[in-house]
Amino acid sequence: IDEAIRSLREISNNLSPHVLNNFGLVHGIKNFVERVGAMHDREIILRTRLQDERFDANIEVILYRVVCELVNNSLKHSECQRIIIELNRVGDNIVVEYRDNGKGFVVRDMENEGMGISNIKSRISSLGGKIRLDSKPAGGMSAHIEISTNGSILHLAEDLHEQVYGKRYGRKKSKHSAGR
Repeated sequence: IDEAIRSLREISNNLSPHVLNNFGLVHGIKNFVERVGAMHDREIILRTRLQDERFDANIEVILYRVVCELVNNSLKHSECQRIIIELNRVGDNIVVEYRDNGKGFVVRDMENEGMGISNIKSRISSLGGKIRLDSKPAGGMSAHIEISTNGSILHLAEDLHEQVYGKRYGRKKSKHSAGR
């Protein structure tokens, strides 16, 4: 297992610049998913409506590395059997929906444990993006990431997120929004 993890990290680091520079984000992630899937007995699904769209090189590199880190963490720690990655464009934003069906964790406990989650949050923040992690023991984990492609800082619309995903993340409805 340790050798597989070392190989996975090596592949991830080796693929990033070449694939992204020549083919873009979708092809880079697709290539990574295919190689990792061949090395592990787990199902990794990539769903996207994007084709050959290209984005700012910094956005592509950071999103690629974040997805690789999420996959590596799931394979190393979660005991999952399935990983689903959805990558799409919504208006001027790139949206990544990531989830696994692993053993889950308490998000607050993991933020101080190791560098993985803090590195992911830092990378997304460096682009002015937003990330929400959701997990609980025995419930898998999910991540919702949004990055603006026009360079503006994102402010996720709680109401839109609630309409799409059916729940709010950590905030109680105010008296003003209770009647909506």
